[in-house]
Amino acid sequence: MNRFISLSLFAGLLIGIAGLVFLHVGGLGGAVLFAFGLMSVTITKTLLFTGWAGYLPYKESAQLVPMVVLNALGCLIMAYIASFSINENALSTLHTIMAAREAASWYGIMVMSVGTGIIVSLAIYGVRKGTYLPLLYGVPVFIMCGLPHSIADAFYYWTAILNGEFEVWMLTAWLMSVVGNYIGCNFPRWFMGDKFEIA
Repeated sequence: MNRFISLSLFAGLLIGIAGLVFLHVGGLGGAVLFAFGLMSVTITKTLLFTGWAGYLPYKESAQLVPMVVLNALGCLIMAYIASFSINENALSTLHTIMAAREAASWYGIMVMSVGTGIIVSLAIYGVRKGTYLPLLYGVPVFIMCGLPHSIADAFYYWTAILNGEFEVWMLTAWLMSVVGNYIGCNFPRWFMGDKFEIA
């Protein structure tokens, strides 16, 4: 259990690092550098919600609930660390992300998050097949398209909250991104059937 907790927390922290670099760099460059987070997760074999949602046997899927909560707490740790380095440019990028999430309906957040789930599951599928190309291309794709990643968004929400900008809608938006990511993460195995090899 201690290993589950530590690996889940660390995965969230790693995605938080990716979120921080995106806030500071922004644009396509920041989206490309964000891939460091997911690459680190796969290299260290930590427990990231979107990395496992489409791969765990359904009878074990209850593990995803504490995993996503611990991922979010890992993001809180990184958001606290990041609070010492956030500058005006990073805050501007953060406010752009927050405005986009707030403007979207809860249903819109959920549907958009399906796209992220598909991309992340295929990125992980590529790594399991021995190639990082789907990850290196896929991460910038979902970011540049404005598709929410629940764990990255947890980092952004925590960063906003630590900056004194808490609003109730953030919780609903985050939960909808979790649901949407879960659905999308399972698309590859639902549509590919027997051709979806997880080994």
